[in-house]
Amino acid sequence: MSEITVYSPLGVNMVEAQAIAERIPHLKGLTIGILNNSKTNSLMLQEEVARLLDERFQIGGVIKNIKPNAALGAEGLEAFSKEVQAVITAMGD
Repeated sequence: MSEITVYSPLGVNMVEAQAIAERIPHLKGLTIGILNNSKTNSLMLQEEVARLLDERFQIGGVIKNIKPNAALGAEGLEAFSKEVQAVITAMGD
């Protein structure tokens, strides 16, 4: 009789769960970050969202963090997170 090996598709969580960030009560005067992955059209989408947020809520400005390409990790996120109070991220092709 031949042997059959059965593998479980269930993964093992290797990181500890973290609570989600509290909801921001308002956007007026806040600096918004754009975390961009350099995919085609994603920056255009993010800039338009930032423009609409500014039009509606009078945000305090925008700071962009643009990755050189989508396959690389974003550098300097710790410093970036100290400069902004909210972040717009998106993917686009």
